[in-house]
Amino acid sequence: MKSHSEQAENSLFFQHLDNCCQIIAEQVGEKPILDWTNSDYIKLSGLLSRKTKIHLSESTLKRIFGKSKTSTRYYPQKATRDALAQFIGYRDWYEFEFRNSIQKENRIAPEVQLIENIPVTKKDKTPATWLVLGAFLCVAFILTVMVLKPSGTEELALKRVKLLCMNPNGLTPHSAIFKLDVKGNLPDSTTNFSIDFGDGRLKRTNFLDTMVSHYYELPGRYYPLLFYKDRVIDTNFVYLQTKGWSASGWNQNDTTRVYPVSVPDIEKQGMVQVFSKDAFHAGVDTLHTFFISFANIKPTNISGDNFQLSTKITTSGSRTGVRCSQVDVYVYGEVSRHYLGIIKPECVAWTGYRFSENIKNGKKHDLRAMGYDLSNGGKLELRVENKQVSVFIDNRKIFNTNYYNSIGRIMGVNISFAGIGHFEDFRLSDLESNEVF
Repeated sequence: MKSHSEQAENSLFFQHLDNCCQIIAEQVGEKPILDWTNSDYIKLSGLLSRKTKIHLSESTLKRIFGKSKTSTRYYPQKATRDALAQFIGYRDWYEFEFRNSIQKENRIAPEVQLIENIPVTKKDKTPATWLVLGAFLCVAFILTVMVLKPSGTEELALKRVKLLCMNPNGLTPHSAIFKLDVKGNLPDSTTNFSIDFGDGRLKRTNFLDTMVSHYYELPGRYYPLLFYKDRVIDTNFVYLQTKGWSASGWNQNDTTRVYPVSVPDIEKQGMVQVFSKDAFHAGVDTLHTFFISFANIKPTNISGDNFQLSTKITTSGSRTGVRCSQVDVYVYGEVSRHYLGIIKPECVAWTGYRFSENIKNGKKHDLRAMGYDLSNGGKLELRVENKQVSVFIDNRKIFNTNYYNSIGRIMGVNISFAGIGHFEDFRLSDLESNEVF
C-alpha cells in the first residue's frame, strides 16, 4: 500500500486518473459523475469486464471515481489502471499517461476533481514537534530510496533513451530510419525495445540492433511509439507531405501495394476526383473491393482544436466490390489526429471516430449517428471549437462529443472512399484567425 507521502508525490497521477474517469463517464452515458448511482457503477463494472476481461466491483469503482470518500486518495493497482485505460482505447495505463503527459495542460474536469480529506491542525508546532517530525521524514525518505532504488535507477536510465527518426520528412513512398538515441549506456537488451510505426499496417517490430527502418506508402503524418517491454516511453513523428491534392489506390486484400493514381488537374473547378479507368491504369483491381485516398498534406497555423471543415461529399454508388459506400475523413495534427467515418446505415458496425484521445468504433459502441448514405451527395461539416466536436450533414447536427488532449496545429487532411467517390467545395479554416487551408 502506498503511503500518503508517496501519493502526494504522485499528484500528476491523480490528475491523469481524474481525466480517465471523466472520459469513461462520457463514453458510458451523458450523466455527470456526481449524479451516478449504484446502478451506474454496476453497469460500468459489466462493461469493463466484457471489454477488458478484468472484473472491478462497483465498490472499487466508487473508490476510483471518488464516490466513496476516504481520508486519502485510493491508488488502484496496475491491472486496474490498465483496464481503465484499455476501456477508452489505450493499450495500457502507461500509454494513456504518456499520451496525456506530452500535453502541457491541466485538464481535470471540475465535476471529477477530487480533494484529499487530510486532517489539518491550526496549532503552531513547537520546536520539539518540528524536530521529531523532521527526523521522521528523513527516516521515511531514506527507507523509500532504499526500497525504490532499483526501479528508480531503471527509470532514470529509460529517460535517457529516445526514439530518433533520422529522416522524418519526405514524400511517398518513404523509408523512415529509426534508431535508439541513448545518452550513456543502454539500460537493457535491445530486444526489450520495440516500435509501433503508427500507420496501422505493421504492429510492433523489435530492435534487434539500435536501428530499424519502415516503409510508409501513403502521405500523412504518423506518430510512431517506442516501447520498453509493454510500456510506451517515447514518441516521434514521420511527416510525408504532398504538393496539393494527390490520389492513391489499393485493394482491400492487398494493402501492401499502394498505387499513386496520376490524374492531370485532379482538382478541376473545385471538384477533387478520379475515375475508375484512372485507378485501373494505376494498377488497382477495380473488380474487387478497393479504396481511393485523397491527401493534401502541408503545415499550417490552423488550430486543430478550433477549426471548421466543410465539403460536399459524394460516395461510391453500388458497384462491384462496394456495399457500404463509406467515406473516412482524417485531420492530422502535430501530435495526434482526428478521424470520422460516415457509412451506409446498414454498415455502421464498420465505422468509428477518433478525436485525439477520444476513440470509439461501431463494433463496440452505438454509432448509428454515423449511418448516412451519401452516394447521391451531401454536405459534410466538421466543427471543432475549444475541443468540443460537432458534425453536421446537410446543415443538420448528427453528432457531438469532446476531447481533452490538444492535437496542435493542423498538418494535413485525408479523405478516403470505398470505390470511386469525390468531393467539392472543400474549405477548412481557423475559427479564430480565419486562416484558410
